[in-house]
Amino acid sequence: MNLTAVLHSGFGAAILAGVLVSDTTLRVAAFGLGAVLFVAGIAVSRRGDGSDAA
Repeated sequence: MNLTAVLHSGFGAAILAGVLVSDTTLRVAAFGLGAVLFVAGIAVSRRGDGSDAA
């Protein structure tokens, strides 16, 4: 699994956690973390580092 896929999977997990928690502070933190992971996945994909075949 390449780094781009890992970062985007982390994005999905963070968004899911944000939906499931009830505390507003934790929800905002989870959504923020998801946004950072999503942007990092795009940056890695554009850089071309995530194309290693395993």
